[in-house]
Amino acid sequence: MNRVTGRAARVRRAPTAGLAGLVVIIVLGVTSCSVQEALRSPTCDESSSSVLISAQSVPTAEFVVCFEPLPAGWEVTNVDIDQAGTFITFDSDRAGGAAARFRYEESCDTGEATETPTEFERTTRHEWIVGVEHGFQAHRYYRFEGGCVTWSFDFDADTPAAMAVELGNTLQLIDRDELNAGFRESFIDEDL
Repeated sequence: MNRVTGRAARVRRAPTAGLAGLVVIIVLGVTSCSVQEALRSPTCDESSSSVLISAQSVPTAEFVVCFEPLPAGWEVTNVDIDQAGTFITFDSDRAGGAAARFRYEESCDTGEATETPTEFERTTRHEWIVGVEHGFQAHRYYRFEGGCVTWSFDFDADTPAAMAVELGNTLQLIDRDELNAGFRESFIDEDL
């Protein structure tokens, strides 16, 4: 339960079925290569190999990221997953090209951001509104043990800032320990 809002905190439970078929992807890992544009963003469905590769990109992180279906008008235009983290660019038919950028890394500098209430258990959230005069520009950070998520928004003029909330709500955090337990149940005896 989120003590600030009184609502249940959103931490997604790890999918367990269908994970065995992704063993090959794990074996390939991201130990020496970068994967660009060949992958979709890490979706929260059980068949998403991108979640597994993304998990390997930040092996220290308590949480692994995934996304629920995107709101209408948004699309993923670039996915880059490597040893430094997971980086995704989103275009919008209303907010513009590269209107949102997502980073999942081991750490981040929240700079001038202000701590705000978070919807995820065991995380802190920081916001920095850069400007709204020429379009909504902001950064949102989620920090947790061993990892950090950064959203950067740079919307075209006259685009409502609420679109950042809609897109941000697609993010889910999967507890790595639960994900590992799901893999063990599916016969894999290795941690992510």
